[in-house]
Amino acid sequence: MARKKVSIFIMIILLLYIPSHAVGNDESYVVPKFGIGFDEVVIADSSDGLDDPRDLEFHPGRANELWIANRATDSISIIHNTGLSNQTSENRHDAYGNHFLEEVSAISFGSYHPEFDWQWGSAQESVNTYCGLGSPNNFMGPTLWPSSLSHFAVEHQDDEYLGSHIDMNHESPFGMGIAHDSDNSYWYNDGYYEELVYYDFQEDHDTGMDDHSDGIVRRYSEIELTHSYGTPGHMILDKDSGILYISDPGADRVLWVNTDDSTYQTQDIMSDSSRLEPLAEYSRITGVEWGVLDSGLNKPSGIALEGDQLFISQNGDNRIIAYNLSSNGKSATEVGSIQTSASKIMGLEIGPNGHLYYVDNGKDEVVRIDPLSDEDNDGIIDEEDNCPLVANPNQADYDSDLQGDACDLDDDNDGIPDESDLCPSGDSFWTSSLSTDYDNDGCRDYSEDDDDDNDGFLDSQDDCPLDAGTSDSGRLFGCLDTDGDGHADAVDEFPNDSSQWSDVDEDGYGDRSDGINGDDCVAVFGTSTSDRTGCLDSDGDGYSNPDSNWGIALGADAFPNDVTQHIDSDGDDYGDNQSGSQADECPQIAGNSTQDRFGCLDTDGDGWSDQVDEFSSDPTQYLDSDDDGYGDSQSGNLPDSCPEVYGLSNQEKYGCPDSDGDGWSDELDAFPEDERFWSDKDGDGHPDREGTEESDDCPDEPGDSYEDRIGCLDSDGDGWSDEGDYYPDDASRYSESSNTSTILIITGIAIAVIVLGLILYIGRRNGKGDILGLYDSGNMIPIIQTGQKGPPLPPEGLPAGWTMEQWEWYGEEYLKNR
Repeated sequence: MARKKVSIFIMIILLLYIPSHAVGNDESYVVPKFGIGFDEVVIADSSDGLDDPRDLEFHPGRANELWIANRATDSISIIHNTGLSNQTSENRHDAYGNHFLEEVSAISFGSYHPEFDWQWGSAQESVNTYCGLGSPNNFMGPTLWPSSLSHFAVEHQDDEYLGSHIDMNHESPFGMGIAHDSDNSYWYNDGYYEELVYYDFQEDHDTGMDDHSDGIVRRYSEIELTHSYGTPGHMILDKDSGILYISDPGADRVLWVNTDDSTYQTQDIMSDSSRLEPLAEYSRITGVEWGVLDSGLNKPSGIALEGDQLFISQNGDNRIIAYNLSSNGKSATEVGSIQTSASKIMGLEIGPNGHLYYVDNGKDEVVRIDPLSDEDNDGIIDEEDNCPLVANPNQADYDSDLQGDACDLDDDNDGIPDESDLCPSGDSFWTSSLSTDYDNDGCRDYSEDDDDDNDGFLDSQDDCPLDAGTSDSGRLFGCLDTDGDGHADAVDEFPNDSSQWSDVDEDGYGDRSDGINGDDCVAVFGTSTSDRTGCLDSDGDGYSNPDSNWGIALGADAFPNDVTQHIDSDGDDYGDNQSGSQADECPQIAGNSTQDRFGCLDTDGDGWSDQVDEFSSDPTQYLDSDDDGYGDSQSGNLPDSCPEVYGLSNQEKYGCPDSDGDGWSDELDAFPEDERFWSDKDGDGHPDREGTEESDDCPDEPGDSYEDRIGCLDSDGDGWSDEGDYYPDDASRYSESSNTSTILIITGIAIAVIVLGLILYIGRRNGKGDILGLYDSGNMIPIIQTGQKGPPLPPEGLPAGWTMEQWEWYGEEYLKNR
């Protein structure tokens, strides 16, 4: 293994190289992989088995492992830990490499396989002579290999199988380049037929086998390539865009092919003489989109891609060209080129560290390009620049500390950064400290600083010379003034409030009324905060007490001794705060109610609001439980004697039931169903009311008389009062003539009966049921038609002393009791 730096520093003037198809870039642009100059480091040489190397690829699964294809020995050199201090190498040659890797020109890593690790394909610039041991038969094409180090060039090296290869197809002699597509499919530069070919091995046949019958081969004959013997035409696929880039050294150009184009046509060519083995498909593809990316080049060979930047190595002049690709990848702008020290450049690769690697076929070397940078663009490379990241073209270094002034944070090296140093280029070779630089401003006290605390006040007139300050008002100057109001903190009552500094009444509110928390009562200690600040607040609710200058209308406390109230909108002495004491239930209407609610309208002044008071004009009553118009209060006007029962009585008792509506309660009314009467003092059932035919003539003495007087004592029960009864103890008579009268009455009745009997008899004899309409036709009972009201009169006629009006009202009771 050989590692050496070819050149310590190569300063490159970027040459404008404008090819015929790529667009030139006239602006100054440094390609990061080229730098403003570069070193070339030899990574591997012939001591690592390199012999006529053509291509190189980094292993995608093992870090810093580089594989190099050697045409002369049909072998692969593997560099482990490439470019590191522990780099090692080995050279592997498969026992059957004289066919499967004969005159290898290109390699390309493909997909991962659980047994074979990352698989890779190879292209051979051969017509199959088994390294001169046989006649050429064109039985040649791409080979599929394992990268597992326990398989490649290890398995089947001395048995009946065909070495460690895992598949091969044989339709393309003189293979000049190969690029992986997907799975086990690859694009192939067919130098023999000079066209692009697509190979899909499909399932590998395992190491050392030879069944290729599942292979798919598609020839893209429209894409013409020019074979330049001995100069590979490498390829690379941008798998994001589907664009395949091909170096075509024989035509001095670079092509692009849209591999995702689906508008192509397919022709079966299974019978074509170029097919040399059984295949699953053999066809010709036409109509695919393709074009020339750049032309007029000098035998382009190697190719590498990173992001949207494409790199091409020119075998004809050993230069490397950089292109910026367009967004669709079908055009490019050349952005720079470098001249390498190679004698015969070929394969090109971008390593894990982002650097370019190339194969020098003429020197049997692999070389790494290490770009040199000038990050600050000051014309001095970073390795020699005393400020590599900040432009410092004259390399000024005030304190000679090898760090240029442009990036030196402390030009005079006094320990104070320039951004804080008021004397950044002052005395040097001293160190700022409390004793040499009291204010730490970078100016040496004894020689450079007239203001030791650096506050703008010269030490000669600074009241605080060793404490930086900005105070310029009041008694102290040049002292700490935290709030910047000009007054030193030492005398500032409000050191953190620039709007205040004095508090005469010492209540915590500044004397400036227009300042923050300004005191509205400068000479009076106070704690109010709401309507005014710093004024007397007796109840501590935040609202100031009223005074001659500030009344309730302006916001003063309407209740200065009640912490729960402060506003009385309607002026009735009840506060608006509903959660406070004696809260005003009617805050917008002045009122004096106190019983059911506070502060609502109370017309009669009994404490109950009009809204609740059922007697809003009577201060002695407010509640009427039974809604009869009489108040429940027994000490009030017209108290309800039956407060729980609806009633309209208005005599002696108010508000009790009065069935007959005469004003007397049913309880006191002796005649509750008769509106004419209510009193019966003697309880004899005759009303006391005078002036009626039913009035009790003896209201103070119970009695049942009804003949001469009503309701008087009637000892013998004959209807005549004892006073008017000549015989008070004899019910059969009541006067001196009552006996003769009785006989006459009885005689009269007997005669009437006899007459009635005769009439009935005669009527029956004559067959008549009704004589002059005086008999009931059904019962032969005489009917007396009198036209009177009340019950029928008894046979003896209207009782003595009665009038028909009395009979009308009391006749039924008389007949009932007789």
